[in-house]
Amino acid sequence: MRILITCSLLLVAGMVQAQLRSTYAQYMLNQGVINPGFADIETRYGGLVSVRKQWMSMGDTPLTGFVSGHYRFTKNHSVGGTISSDQVNNVNITDIGANYTYHLWITRKLALGLGVKVGYQQISMKNQFVYFDQELDPALNRTRKAGLNLGTGISLQSKNLLFGVSMPYLFNNAYANAKAQYSTRFSHFYSTLGYKVRLFKDNFIIYPSVLVKGVSGSPISMSIDGHILLYQLFWFGGAYRSDNSVALSGGLFLEKGLRIVYTYETSNGTAHTKLDATHEISLNYARSIYESPFSKRQYRKRNGKMYKKPYRR
Repeated sequence: MRILITCSLLLVAGMVQAQLRSTYAQYMLNQGVINPGFADIETRYGGLVSVRKQWMSMGDTPLTGFVSGHYRFTKNHSVGGTISSDQVNNVNITDIGANYTYHLWITRKLALGLGVKVGYQQISMKNQFVYFDQELDPALNRTRKAGLNLGTGISLQSKNLLFGVSMPYLFNNAYANAKAQYSTRFSHFYSTLGYKVRLFKDNFIIYPSVLVKGVSGSPISMSIDGHILLYQLFWFGGAYRSDNSVALSGGLFLEKGLRIVYTYETSNGTAHTKLDATHEISLNYARSIYESPFSKRQYRKRNGKMYKKPYRR
């Protein structure tokens, strides 16, 4: 029985790498999570803290934590970093990465982002309650595996348009099979498209978006989302997934670039009704280039009044 449990955990670890990369419900607000080629052209710097807990009705269900940040130090160059942790039953996947994005300006308002990510990834298994016999296959005694990972992506963005294609994890870093550690067979492919419709002087913004994810051996999954930002303060909307799950989101866009967003997902419409709900909450901060003290200059006219000169890229 113990051998069976151990083998099952190793199989889960391989499946996690091959099939179960986390998909964040709030991808439209945090594109850098899945696309190394994205750095918001409207912000100077920003950061994100996100927690996602899946399937609350069951014990030891997936728990994902994510921290990221970026800094755009010139019009063309951006750097960033990410730290993520996926806890799935007794298997934990930790990923630490740094990325660089270069923006090629097609027009004055439209930029093509090209990015690359270099990361360190570790897969570990809790084995304090599993007994390993000396005659057992030595591969089963390896409870930790680590390796280099790479990612890449492109983005096309303006003030309203956002399109992206990415593979944030090129290598498999398989747990039990050393030969497959740097295989690209199970690389996840992501594609996103979104467009902001601005009405009433930006007091009513409609933001439809689509996320498509594919990986070898699994059907393509899709998320169709629609959100509204009201008075630059209230964020709300929902999503429909290709597995028939539904998500609802709500949040606040506070002054000075602080965002708090919560998402509730239900599996009641899927074939896995007993999995119950998933919760995701994120805290996001971004400093607009137009609000940065380095982006505006004051000058005095003869009448003594002070005026702000807008930042020009």
